[in-house]
Amino acid sequence: MIIFSYNFLLIILYPVFFLIGFFRLCFSKENFISFRQKFFATHNYNNFKDLETIIHFASIGELNSTKFLLDRLDSNKILLTCSTVSSYTLSKKKYPSIKIIFLPIDYYWNVKKFLSKTNINRIFWIDSEIWPNWLNYSKKAKIKNILINGRLSNKSFNNWKKFKYFSIFLGKKYELILAKSPEDKKKLNEVFQREVFYLGNLKFYLNVEISRDKKNKLCFASIHRSEFELVIKIINKLNLNLFDSITIIPRHIQFVSELKTLIGEDFKNFVKIHDKFGENLTLFDESKIVFMGGSLIQHGGQNPLEALARGCYILSGRFNENFNEQYLDLEKLGLASIFDNDFNKIASKINNLIKLNFDNSVLINNYFKDNTRFFNKMIEMIEKC
Repeated sequence: MIIFSYNFLLIILYPVFFLIGFFRLCFSKENFISFRQKFFATHNYNNFKDLETIIHFASIGELNSTKFLLDRLDSNKILLTCSTVSSYTLSKKKYPSIKIIFLPIDYYWNVKKFLSKTNINRIFWIDSEIWPNWLNYSKKAKIKNILINGRLSNKSFNNWKKFKYFSIFLGKKYELILAKSPEDKKKLNEVFQREVFYLGNLKFYLNVEISRDKKNKLCFASIHRSEFELVIKIINKLNLNLFDSITIIPRHIQFVSELKTLIGEDFKNFVKIHDKFGENLTLFDESKIVFMGGSLIQHGGQNPLEALARGCYILSGRFNENFNEQYLDLEKLGLASIFDNDFNKIASKINNLIKLNFDNSVLINNYFKDNTRFFNKMIEMIEKC
């Protein structure tokens, strides 16, 4: 009855979702491949009929969490599935030898069609991916569902608690649930009413490589469109004579031209705009300081670990609840600073930091080692499923 009600609601909303998808197609947020595969489960199934494992990641952030699994499991048997065009594009570039598709939307006819044409025997769901029909029908088909790096935002947590019986129903469909943090373990345990484990956060699975030849460079990374003007306000208050260069990495590169217009003549020869997916590491290698976006607005912040693994000092606005635990840890270790939207204080901190020649390599290496020490146990539990 629970899943019937869910599907009845989805059918009623199908015209709305289809129209949203069509508009996303018109505005290049979808393409014809993603639209067909997501709405109609239109795939060349012969290309992956011999694959046994799906690893599903929604977007670029979750893509980075798949590397640990790809390194430890048989990649010849893995099919990667995603939800966004940007994550599809980047994953094709990072893993050219692995089959990658868009996961069909959670309509029962899509799920049944997909499962009937493949030989999948387990699905890894990365992060906050809870798809009722996929969980229900894959479980019926004796496919093992494993939630990895599971997390719930406060909003999602409160919403799922309102649907207690549905949440418990879905929790039973997982073979294993591994949480992203101790706090997420508590949330998932309460929502699903079942055992949840915490053995580390896969976002820490990075190579820590810290250059000793840092320049006086500042990088604003993963800056959202609604943050463009705020970042420019910060730059306006900096002493530009202290910097070799300043780079802005937009979260969505389709807005690069708009950002260039906002920068105008004053900074166009000094402030660089990075407009390529997945090529941030060189910038982080050279930069002393990285300001992480998504934190000046109520978005939840962006992951600071990739920049940290390159030896950068991290700055963030106060809206970073999606990575709250990491930012609090880094602040205690003296590796990051968190600010309210006080642009004078942010600029003053940056001006002071850029003058320093700090060596934070020992602290950073120890921090990553401490957060990856149970990864082998994670694999053991996965393989026992």
